[in-house]
Amino acid sequence: MTRQTRFFCLLACLALAAAASGALAGGDAFEPDDHSPDEGPAYFGFVKDERGAPVRDAKVSASYQTSLTLVTRTNATGAYKVRGFKKEISPNDVTITCAKDGYKQIRVFRRPLVKGKPVRSVETECRLQRVK
Repeated sequence: MTRQTRFFCLLACLALAAAASGALAGGDAFEPDDHSPDEGPAYFGFVKDERGAPVRDAKVSASYQTSLTLVTRTNATGAYKVRGFKKEISPNDVTITCAKDGYKQIRVFRRPLVKGKPVRSVETECRLQRVK
């Protein structure tokens, strides 16, 4: 293995480890405790294309019914985070959508919440498909 190949393998491993830990969500270190006591759980995850590749600069919206929408953009790894709504708002009443010019949303998957435990964060993955 050449020196250059080892270097790129190391970079890929570091990127995968950071993405898997959620450390790059929204471009900042993601810690569920970084919000005020009045806020509910934070929303974070990834936007990927149909092959699983990250989609950079996708618009991610977290909407509570028809009254409030929080919007952010994904970073270079397709990661995003949105601070929580008020703690009185149930995560089940929040809808996550994603969009980018030239793509259509094909799937949204939310990691199931653990029953009986307080919800500190909600992970959701959006999948987009390139429109031809």
